[in-house]
Amino acid sequence: MRKSLKIASLAAVVFLALGAIVFVYANSQNTLTANADEQQTDMQTFSSWNNCTMPDRMRRMPQMRENGLQWAEGLSQNATLSTVQGTVVSEVRDMLILDTGSGQVRVLLPREWTLDNEAVGRAELFNGTFASAGQSVTVKVLENDVFSNANFSINVMLGYEAINATNAQAYAVLPFNIQPTS
Repeated sequence: MRKSLKIASLAAVVFLALGAIVFVYANSQNTLTANADEQQTDMQTFSSWNNCTMPDRMRRMPQMRENGLQWAEGLSQNATLSTVQGTVVSEVRDMLILDTGSGQVRVLLPREWTLDNEAVGRAELFNGTFASAGQSVTVKVLENDVFSNANFSINVMLGYEAINATNAQAYAVLPFNIQPTS
């Protein structure tokens, strides 16, 4: 009898502990959902990008990485074509860092580029093949102003063509064409 009482007591303690864990977990999920809803409301009142709220854009970011066309659509709405000239500082994590003389600019780089009828990677392109640190380049970019106020602005630049100091040209391999209209 004593043995069965010990087993029943142990089972009751385990059951209570499991119930407490489930209760705490469920409560934390409700808190996270409430915080996320509150944060989304705050972000919606804070800013919007191209008639689409920033939280919606942030939720779609993983999809944008997987689907180039959605990513391109998000970047290209209200974008302008621009040119950035500067000296290569570095190529880091999909970005080309250029010193323009008035500051540094970051340009997103597509993974593959064509150079003299050959496909090369972005790291290879800006680490010696086409241009390297300290050399001048001109990069044609698709530029989108994400946010702007009286104190600062945020923009995104996607490089689609690069010209080095010897006037050699490299073109980004993209799932779409960028053609300026005259």
